[in-house]
Formats: sequence, structure tokens, C-alpha cells
Amino acid sequence: MKRFAPLFAMMLAALFAFAADAPSPLQMNQKDPSKAPKIYVIPIGLDGHGQMGTDIRLSAFEKVVKDVKAKKPDLIIFQLESTDGKTGKTYLENEDRNEKGAIDFEDARKMVDLLKLDLGGIAQVMWVKDSVGFSTVIAMAWPDLYMTSNARLWGMSRVMERAKHSDPEVVRKFLAAVTGYANGFLRRGGYPPELGLAMMRPEKTLSVSWDGRNLIWRDDTNGTFLVDGSEIFVANFDAKTAEDLGLCDGIADSVEDLMFLLGYREWDDSLGKGNQDGVKIVGDYITDWRKAYTKSIENFTEFENYAKDPKKRSAAKQTLEQIRSAMKKFPAVEYRFNMEGRPSLADLDTLLLQLKEGKAPSGGGR
Repeated sequence: MKRFAPLFAMMLAALFAFAADAPSPLQMNQKDPSKAPKIYVIPIGLDGHGQMGTDIRLSAFEKVVKDVKAKKPDLIIFQLESTDGKTGKTYLENEDRNEKGAIDFEDARKMVDLLKLDLGGIAQVMWVKDSVGFSTVIAMAWPDLYMTSNARLWGMSRVMERAKHSDPEVVRKFLAAVTGYANGFLRRGGYPPELGLAMMRPEKTLSVSWDGRNLIWRDDTNGTFLVDGSEIFVANFDAKTAEDLGLCDGIADSVEDLMFLLGYREWDDSLGKGNQDGVKIVGDYITDWRKAYTKSIENFTEFENYAKDPKKRSAAKQTLEQIRSAMKKFPAVEYRFNMEGRPSLADLDTLLLQLKEGKAPSGGGR
């Protein structure tokens, strides 16, 4: 259970600032606590590109994990920025539908396992610059969570999209399944199911009481503080509210602010200054998969044109093979194709087989 910690955290930060010889509690877990900790930043979404399922997926971080193990930092800062295409102050405005992500729960679970378990011997914090949509599920998988002053923890109601069916009983079962999957991530961060359900399902209410510094979340309106009394809207949190309720451990608008809140007086940020941390690796990944996706869209348009002419089936086959190669290298390309109703990797194999047999290709998307 997370504690109601903002005032306590500020008192600790002040104490560390004045206690010249006292290392941070995280620093005490280092092999040499007297040494300034080396930090390694891993972006989860970067520079406005934070689409769930593509920019943020397992394959984006496999190379990062190998690099972390080679460089052996003392502290990992996960810097999350994913807005689901929404840049306004309200959930419905300024939406870029092309950047609306989706979540593959199994891929997301493996991604979190990779980052939390494979790197579990290194101190970790989650620093949310902004989170709207499925990324909030990922953000709350970490117990040590900090936010920038303008950050949001919004949009978990999108899991409801996974529970659409004409049969109400099927909807009920799907809804129970997807909310259970999502709450599994929150449990890893120490958050209770009552909180997760209120953030996902509009009909759920939420209030909170305190037992000392411990939060007692309630799925009704009878707690000391009413968080969500509406049965129409879900619970969403801005940074100030999240801090007041202890969902986040503090507000930091820079790495320096974050390190101060963590109790560090000195730190080694040479990896970041030398462009040798996860920022470059993730940035390169995002640039590369998006280039491959853009080229694949061009190739698919060419395929559709070539497929109409029996004399150009060899060219049609070549364009499909190029798309297939891109999907094999970057699963994000296939995932984006699927989100847009274009062919999957299996569909491409079927189309290629049809072309090989001299048949006119049929099906495979839109």
C-alpha cells in the first residue's frame, strides 16, 4: 500500500540537503554508498512520439537492457511521455487520431518484466512527463513514481474498448478480463484494485481515508476524501492531485529536481551528457521504425496498383516482400498496420503465396 507521502518526502529532502554526510536511502544500496551514483535515463516515449504498441513495446527496449547491463549504472530513471495523440487540457480536444495507440497486454507484460526484473538489481524510479491512455497502466507498474508539474495520469478508460460485443454476457466477461489484466500492472506498483477500477470504469466511484500515513482506498463515496463520485466519468489525476493523494511521490520538472527529491546531493550524469544512455537508443529505434512504416505504406500503395495488372505481379511481389521484411525487423510496423486495418504478416504470406501460384491476390486488409 502506498503511503500519503508528499509532506514527508519534502521533509526528507530538506533533511538530506542539510545533512552533508548522509547518503540517499537509494544510494545506500550501492556497492559503494560514498560514490556519486551514475544515472541512466530510459525514455518510454520521446519527443512527442509515445504511441503505445509501436513507440512503446518490448522490442523498443531489448537493446537498451543490454546497454544498461554493460554500463552498470546505479540508478535508472524511466522517463515516460505518451499522450495518445491528445495535447489539450481536456481529454477530448486536440486529438491526433494517427497517434492513438493500443495495447497488447502480453507484449506490455513482457516489456515491464524486461525492465523491472532483468534490471531489478538496479534502483529504479518512474518519472512521468505525461501519460494519457494505455501508458498510464505502464506508469503505475512502478511504486516509486514522480511526475512533472504539468503531467497527467489519464485515459485508463480506454480498456473499455476491449469489451465490445452484442452479447451483454460476453461483454461482462471481456470487461472482467481486461480490467483484471490492467489491474495486474497496478498491483506491481502497489496500487489497489479499487483505484484501478475507478480509473477504468465510469460507473465505479472512489474515495479515500487515511490510517496514519497509509491510504485506504474505497470503491464507494464514504471515505474521508471523495475522489470520484460520478458514475459517468472515470477518475483521472493531474500531478498536484496525484501528489496530494500519494499516487506519486513528488513533483519534479527536471532531472536535478528529481534527484533532489530522491535525496541525492551529487550524481554522475556523464552517460546522458555523452549521449550514451537510453535516450539515443530509444530515439534511434523510434526514428528507424517510423521510417520503415512510412516506406511500407508507400509499398502497400504500389502493391495495390500493381496487383490490378497481371503483367506487374512480379513488382507486386517485390513490394510485399519489402513490407514483410520491415515487419520482421520492426514488429511495430505490423502493429500499426493492424491498427489501421491493413494486412498482418500472416496476410502478407497469403498474398505472396497467391502471387507465387499465379493467382490474382485477394483480401489482406482494408
